[in-house]
Amino acid sequence: MSDLPEKKRTKGTSMVEAEAEDRISKLPDAIIVHILSFLPTTDVVQTCILSKRWKFIWFSVLKLSFSDTSTTAPEFLKFQNYVDNCLEHRKRGLYFIADSAVTSFKLQIECYRKSKARSLDKWLSFSVDNKIKELSLSLEPGKGKSYGYYYYCLPETVSNLRALTILELSGIELRYSFGFPSLKLLSLERIRLADNDVLSKSLLDCPSLEKLVLSSYKCLSIHDHPLRVQSSSLKFMIIEFDGSLQVEAINLESLVLRSGCFKDINLSACMAIRNLSLSNCKWGMTDQSSFEDFILNLPLLEDLTLENVYCMSGLEHLKISNQHLKCFKLRNTHYTHDMVMDFTIKSAPKLVSFYYEGNINCRISLESPNLLNGKFVFDDYHYEYATNWFIGMMNFFLNFNCSWDIVTLHLFSDKAFIMPDNWKRICRSNLLNWKHLRLVITHCYAERKSNLEDVLIWISPSLKTLSVNGENIF
Repeated sequence: MSDLPEKKRTKGTSMVEAEAEDRISKLPDAIIVHILSFLPTTDVVQTCILSKRWKFIWFSVLKLSFSDTSTTAPEFLKFQNYVDNCLEHRKRGLYFIADSAVTSFKLQIECYRKSKARSLDKWLSFSVDNKIKELSLSLEPGKGKSYGYYYYCLPETVSNLRALTILELSGIELRYSFGFPSLKLLSLERIRLADNDVLSKSLLDCPSLEKLVLSSYKCLSIHDHPLRVQSSSLKFMIIEFDGSLQVEAINLESLVLRSGCFKDINLSACMAIRNLSLSNCKWGMTDQSSFEDFILNLPLLEDLTLENVYCMSGLEHLKISNQHLKCFKLRNTHYTHDMVMDFTIKSAPKLVSFYYEGNINCRISLESPNLLNGKFVFDDYHYEYATNWFIGMMNFFLNFNCSWDIVTLHLFSDKAFIMPDNWKRICRSNLLNWKHLRLVITHCYAERKSNLEDVLIWISPSLKTLSVNGENIF
């Protein structure tokens, strides 16, 4: 009798497992192939041993993705043989499997050496022969003699990929210009160029390009002219480098500049910008009016982000005006608390959203006729929550000459709003006109929530809703 329940359990378990297996087998091949396309090729190939049905499914996966982490020659030889065998099988599959095409090739090598160049050339030839549409090469240049680095030079044969829509290169040397008529996305990170003309000419020969990412590139030519980005199709661009840049992109909508000197960048032909982000840039001028005029004269600008503007010398007292600006973000995250910046936002009649991250010493004056949504992330974890902190925080908010709808406030500790005994005698009541307040507090204790609620109601009697870490207080 004691064995009977066990037998029933075993039988029931087997039925459940069989049912689960049956559900998987009912998935269409197209869905299985789609799922496998997100996996590294080494994992995809292993599925061929699951059953007869799975034996050739991996031949239908459009993407090939390989990653080499080897640090020795024997380890790379093993990796090389694996990739060679895999590509050879896929090449044979073209003859007896109708949908055995390859449209995407991705390769990552953590330590590139010159001895690996021949293998890379062969694998790229496979990509060219298969007319792939997406190519991603990410190489970590290995150290050579005299503290130099080995860079893989992209072969000219790659320019035969006329159907290429996505090209992502990292740690590559470019000696020749290229042209891809169907290219939509070009990402170049840690690239070494023979000269700026290589890239400038290449961009001209990519008439469908919509997104460009250029980060930390190095030009080998000592005497070189500014990099020229000329494109009528370009809509989104991320640039991170030090050097002279001339951008002629009349349809550019989003521009992100990280580092570099703003005075060396000519954007006069980019009047269609809607989203602009400047991070860790150097202004390089003593006159701030030209920067203010630049912002003022962007007729379509809707979203503006300034990050670590203290790096932009000459902009310590900045005024922002724009008739179409809807969202403004200001991040001051790299500064000590004795640094003070005056920032004024005026003549922005369409502004509806404001974001600030940094310390409370930044003096911000904001005028807007609209009911604004605001988000504030304070760097307060090293403050002593005494009288000076509370006065400083209240003065920070009182500079805003506007009305708030939803205010989201990030703080390190709930002590930031637990006022000292003498605070009410120093500050007048009814200070703020917040309507809906959302607090996100890293260290918040239940026993102090009642006191926290009392203080916030005293600060802003107009509060209609209050939540703390997602919990609605009222």
